Amino acid sequence: MTVPNDANTYLPGTIQIPSSLVITAITQSNPAIITIEADPITAVNTYMGGQIVKLNIPFNYGMQQIQGITVKIISVSGSDLTIDINSTNFDPFVIPLTGEMPASLSPSGSRNLSLDNTTNLEPFQSYENRGN
Repeated sequence: MTVPNDANTYLPGTIQIPSSLVITAITQSNPAIITIEADPITAVNTYMGGQIVKLNIPFNYGMQQIQGITVKIISVSGSDLTIDINSTNFDPFVIPLTGEMPASLSPSGSRNLSLDNTTNLEPFQSYENRGN
């Protein structure tokens, strides 16, 4: 069977590991620090320094200067992620009183598929390693 050039191949959905996390605070500093809630399934922060993440900041949360951008995590300390961006002059991040979709961050791109040669672990991968 031949597939025409304009046919799309169905790709099954994958569950990202680590999954997206809810953002509870973002500092106006250089570098910016994002505070997150622990993953509800693992109860820990599974993100690591060097990982690339995409930010989703709904309008009512403010700080629209970083909505939708992809950034690198410089370091992780508990629930605080230091990211490679200067947010000193950005609008403040605030959690609205109304029930709106939460601000979040999630893994972004194939760079998150990387083998750590010192531990032989793949820290940034998708479920059953089916792509990113």
